[in-house]
Amino acid sequence: MTYQCPKCGGSFTVEGGVQSVQCPHCNEVVQVGVPQAQMPKLEVELFEAGPSGKSRGVAGLLAILLGGFGAHYFYCGKIGGGITFLLIIWLVTFVTCGFGAIICVVPLIQGILMFTMKQEDFENKWVNTSSFMPLF
Repeated sequence: MTYQCPKCGGSFTVEGGVQSVQCPHCNEVVQVGVPQAQMPKLEVELFEAGPSGKSRGVAGLLAILLGGFGAHYFYCGKIGGGITFLLIIWLVTFVTCGFGAIICVVPLIQGILMFTMKQEDFENKWVNTSSFMPLF
C-alpha cells in the first residue's frame, strides 16, 4: 500500500502488517496502520478555520481592507480592542484634519503579518490571548 509522509509529503510503499515505518525521505516515523483520513492535519490552509473557528486569512483581509474600522479585532473576538482602535483612528484623523489617517498603516501591517504567520501563532496572538488589543 502507498502512503504519503505528513511531514515532507514524500510517497512510499509499505507491505501489510506494519504499524509504523520510517519515511525514507525525511526519516519521520509515520503511523501506517492509521487511514490517511484520520491522520492529524499538520498545517491549516490560509482561509480554513482553525480550532477556534477563526481563519487567519479572513482576519488578515479584514485588517487590510477594513482595518480603519477595527474589523479584524471584532472578528477575533476582541470587542474592546475594536472599539478602542476605532476611537483612536477617528479621533486622530479628526484632530489632524485627515492627516492622521496615516495611522491606518498599522492594520495593513497587521494583516500582512496574519497572512504570513502559522495558524497556531495566530490563535495564540489574536484569539486566545488575554490582551484586549494585540498590536504586532
